[in-house]
Amino acid sequence: MKKITIPLQTAPLIHCITNAISVETVANALLYIGAKPIMTEDIRAFNDLALQTNSLLLNLGSLSLDKGKSILAASKLAIGKEPVVLDVVGIASAKSAMKVAKKIIADQPTIVRGNISEMRALCDLQTHGRGVDGSLLDQTDEELINLITALKQLPQESVYVATGTKDIVVARNNVWVLSNGVPELDRFTGSGDTLSGLLAALLGEGASPEDAAIQAISYLNIAGETAKSKTVTSGIAEFRQLFLNELSLLGVEDSDWVNKIRGTKNDETIIFSDSEI
Repeated sequence: MKKITIPLQTAPLIHCITNAISVETVANALLYIGAKPIMTEDIRAFNDLALQTNSLLLNLGSLSLDKGKSILAASKLAIGKEPVVLDVVGIASAKSAMKVAKKIIADQPTIVRGNISEMRALCDLQTHGRGVDGSLLDQTDEELINLITALKQLPQESVYVATGTKDIVVARNNVWVLSNGVPELDRFTGSGDTLSGLLAALLGEGASPEDAAIQAISYLNIAGETAKSKTVTSGIAEFRQLFLNELSLLGVEDSDWVNKIRGTKNDETIIFSDSEI
């Protein structure tokens, strides 16, 4: 695995069509790690932007008819020319979002991300998700194995990321199950949208899709762990502020953060060393 230096060195420009509820959080998170966001849904600007951007983030949150048209237009223009991250938020609860997601996935975006319940819905597995939230009932060891098996049946030109109490990355040759993180990350809006922004940023920096997935997930989760260690109260608002702050600090203050990644690769425990990164 090639370690990505954060803050990012090339200041990649990331075009984001993202969830309205977290657009400012995503934009700032990209700035915190050294990327440059541009947040527009105006189809008229897409051709000009495509000449400048380094990756594209498509998030199906707060979907509308007009936003769906923008997402599909941006996808058609970008896939095959620059890295594309598709965040399938909401597909477990809305057929309209599922329809848009499947159109984009047919064109093989670089990374497809959702919570475990959403990714189960994508694979036509039973899901207990409600609204945009995942369910613990979908995250038993047996159900995770079922999901991994199903994700392997999807087109392997894309890398698939399913997030929950454990995070899954399914790439062409490898399956990663990552176990960093803290429950507080699931108790405020926008943490998943922020992860998708980090995925797009690391792709824009030049990381391989598999490396981008592993490191974006882990960077966010380790930032959460560090933030929790600094909280004085049990308040989620305090934790959220410290977590967002930690996105800008972790890569500067802890050059060895990659060595804190926990989990398995192809059922073997991950042990990173300087020779591997």
